[in-house]
Amino acid sequence: MNDLRKPFTLAVSIILASHTALAVELEETVVVADRVDTAIESLAVSVNVMDRELISALGSATLPQLLRSQVGISTTQTGGIGAVSGIRVRGQDAFRTRVLIDGIDISDPSSPQVAPRMEHILASSLERVEILRGTQGLLWGADAGGVIALTSRRGNDRPSIDVSAERGGYGFEAESIVANSGAMAFGEITAVLNQVGMDGYNALKSDTQLADNDGYDNDSYQLSYTTPELGGWSATLSARQVDAAADYDSCGRFDENFSFISSNDCSDGYKNETQGIVLGHRGNGNSTRLSVSESDSDRAYFTDGIFQFALKGSNEQLSLTHNRALNDNMDVTVGIDLDTQSYDDGFGTARSRDNDGMFMNVRRASETVTLSAAVRSDDNEDFGRYTSWRLTALTDTGLEGVAFKAAYGTGFRAPSPYEVGSNQSPFALPEARDTALKEEQSQGWEMGLRGNQNDVSWELTYFDQEVSDAIIYSYNPALFAGGYIQVPGTSEFSGIEASVAWPVSDDVTLEGFVTDLSAENAAGSKLPYRPETTAQVTARFRGANIHWLLLARYVGDRSDGFGTTLNEYTVMDGSFSYAVTDDLSVSMRAENLTNKAYSDIVGYRSAGRTLYLGLNVSI
Repeated sequence: MNDLRKPFTLAVSIILASHTALAVELEETVVVADRVDTAIESLAVSVNVMDRELISALGSATLPQLLRSQVGISTTQTGGIGAVSGIRVRGQDAFRTRVLIDGIDISDPSSPQVAPRMEHILASSLERVEILRGTQGLLWGADAGGVIALTSRRGNDRPSIDVSAERGGYGFEAESIVANSGAMAFGEITAVLNQVGMDGYNALKSDTQLADNDGYDNDSYQLSYTTPELGGWSATLSARQVDAAADYDSCGRFDENFSFISSNDCSDGYKNETQGIVLGHRGNGNSTRLSVSESDSDRAYFTDGIFQFALKGSNEQLSLTHNRALNDNMDVTVGIDLDTQSYDDGFGTARSRDNDGMFMNVRRASETVTLSAAVRSDDNEDFGRYTSWRLTALTDTGLEGVAFKAAYGTGFRAPSPYEVGSNQSPFALPEARDTALKEEQSQGWEMGLRGNQNDVSWELTYFDQEVSDAIIYSYNPALFAGGYIQVPGTSEFSGIEASVAWPVSDDVTLEGFVTDLSAENAAGSKLPYRPETTAQVTARFRGANIHWLLLARYVGDRSDGFGTTLNEYTVMDGSFSYAVTDDLSVSMRAENLTNKAYSDIVGYRSAGRTLYLGLNVSI
């Protein structure tokens, strides 16, 4: 590795969702909030959790499809699976959200604003998803969008092989193999292979000449080895690779006369390789985690089958975290992060930058009150030192089963190497070349109530977030030039998240959520593709051999930022699985059951009713 020194218009009576969205049977602890295992009932911040059972029941092919089922998250997509996706947590763009797989930051420094390529993360490769919403993710170095922490598939305690296959509409094909050695004397080995392919459909409405289908292919592999525990110490080595290719519409190229030619015959290839080693120790009242990792991304773009350009990005990371119980009621977590981000734009511009971070979180819990205070100091090679902090409180209200929660946090995002380098390009807008970008700063708070009465759990949260001096991309089609500019002032994001989960019986659970969001830029104009209202209601049955899920998702009106408003829509999805034997099960699912015609992006159509059949064999 190189030198590594250096994310109330609704009435209170609308409590229709769970802060865990569809997940009712939560695992006891989460890591995403405090970087160490923390009991979820003791957290004052807002967290979503999805376990493997729920991920399987939803049946989504990629991570963006999974995330749209979660409270506080909206998505956009320019076509089918693998198409460019926008993920917004409480209205914040994806580049303000830190995305981790097994603790490895997979942000792509070669992507605009270091946005992670979440559309290429296959849901079948995931064991668990944890989402921290809002500006409380400073311990990870996150900005206003929070943190999405993903855990890769795991095996069982015994040796096992799990094989799955699915076929569906638009030429969809998916296969998955998860092989695990079980806990052996030499340790544990897990291998995961996933393949997803789709012929797709013609997503761009104006593409009436070529009118081709926009297909997608993704081959993903992962291998991990965990040593036996010795004196409380263990190590895990992991390697992961994603090799994906997607067709899309609306691109262009210059011919031999330097005349610009528009085209809908566009494709891009994406490859990501990550590898890491984690050394961990658990003692009496303390734990330590040391990780060293690297994530390398390569992207290549083609128009009319002709290569246009390629970019490379790399993230190198070293992290050390230590947690210690000071007494029965108090613990402290301290750590350091040393990150190096670099990219090469393929045109002779290569940039690299170091960021060193130190953090501490102190937490005190009593029978009725839990308090925490965290601080983080980042030293950015280009933009200097910045300190962010967070305060949280969770306390009983005196009402049976009802707790009050509150949190306040700050954050910052330094301009990415890509943004800085792009503005130095000869093709950059003049105003972008003349702009000396500085860091964005964010702050936000939330407060709410959480309750559980007669097994009905609910949560109501109000949040308010601000981003100062936002960096946006500006493009002038007349000049064929674009660049990143800084917008003085403060963008504001506020809203209400309401949620409930009701186990009607031992087998049936009803769940749902409603989110009301206001997202405005510094000029007071509504930000594009942020629906004011999103809602979801889910019915789920889990019997001895039969599982089914029925989901209805509502998305309200939203603007494209240029005067066009997309209409509200409601889409229904469903899934059914039957265990023929302990080792064999069959499944059927449907997306867009009512064949609703709708658009997530102006000018693009979404998929119609799509049916899938699946088979799973465990050995």
